[in-house]
Amino acid sequence: MSRSSRSRKPAPIVPPPATASAPLPIDLLSGPRGFGVQLAESEPLTWRYWAAVVVPAALSGVAYALLVRPAAQLAAELTNTAAPPLIAHMTNAFGSFFLTVLTFAVMWGLGRLGAGRGKSLRGSRVAEIFSASFALLVPLYLLVIVLALSTPAAAWLPSEAALAAAGQNPQQIQRAALGAAAQTSGALALAFATLLGTAAQCVLAFFALRVTVGHIGRAALGAFLPLLPALIIGFIAIAPLILAR
Repeated sequence: MSRSSRSRKPAPIVPPPATASAPLPIDLLSGPRGFGVQLAESEPLTWRYWAAVVVPAALSGVAYALLVRPAAQLAAELTNTAAPPLIAHMTNAFGSFFLTVLTFAVMWGLGRLGAGRGKSLRGSRVAEIFSASFALLVPLYLLVIVLALSTPAAAWLPSEAALAAAGQNPQQIQRAALGAAAQTSGALALAFATLLGTAAQCVLAFFALRVTVGHIGRAALGAFLPLLPALIIGFIAIAPLILAR
C-alpha cells in the first residue's frame, strides 16, 4: 500500500439538510403564501392536520343538531307522543359530521387531480393544505352554536296558520317548525358558514398551492376543481333547513 493511500483521509459525512417544521393550520388563515413556503420546506405527512378536519366536522354536527332539535320536540309535544330519543339527535349530528369529512375527501381527490405532482419531490401537498383550511370553519360553527343556544323559545315556533294547516300530523308539524328554525339567525349563519366558508377554503388553498405547485394554472385547478362538488355536498348537509324556508 502506498504512502498516499495510507495518508488519505475519509471524506467527511455531510448530514442531510434539516427540514423546516410544519406550520400550524391557523397560519394558513393569516398568510396562505407563507404557509405554503413553510409547508414546502417540511417533510410531507398526509394526515398532519387531521384534527383540523375532525374538530369542525364535529362542531358542524352539533350546530345542525341544535337547529333541528326544537322541530322534533315541538312535534312530539303537540301530538302527545314520546320525545325523540338521544339517538335521533346523534344521527343528525353524525350526518353533518360525515358530510364534512366527505367534503375534505372530495377536496383532496379532485385537488390532487388538478394540482398534479407539484414542483418538488415532496409533492403538491394538497391533502395538508385543504385539511388545514378547515380551521377556518371552527369559529364559524362555534358562532352557529352560540346563536342556536341563545335563540329565544318563541323564535322556534311556527305561525298559527302553519300549525293549523299541519293539524295533528307529526311530520307536517315538524316541517312547519323547521320552517321557523330556518328563519333564525343560527340557521342563516350555518348557511353562510357552510357555503361561503367552503368557497373561502378554496381561495386560501389557491394561494398556498401557488407555492407548492409552482404553476398558477395548476394551482387554480387544484384549488377550484373541488369547489362545485364541495358546495353540492354542503347544500345537501343543510338542505332540510334551506328547503323549509
